[in-house]
Amino acid sequence: MIDLDCCSDYMLLSTLDVAEALKISPGAVRKAAKEGRLRAIAGFRVLYFPAIAVRAFARGDISAASSPKDGQQPNTASAVRAEAEIDAQAR
Repeated sequence: MIDLDCCSDYMLLSTLDVAEALKISPGAVRKAAKEGRLRAIAGFRVLYFPAIAVRAFARGDISAASSPKDGQQPNTASAVRAEAEIDAQAR
């Protein structure tokens, strides 16, 4: 399990890593990313979450968790759908 207090701010975490660290379901993590409450970086069919954004989300600091430093909001909706499709196929 990932310890959010010990990892680097720039470490990228998977959906499952974030879910385990925050003790929530992977679906709740994807939903937070889709709603823009948790900043995600869309990879190839997966979402990655910067540790600094996950820590801010855990503290309840939504503005820091959702907005990247350059001011542009990433479009993660298609990546969230793709990851949900992969999860559905795996079942």
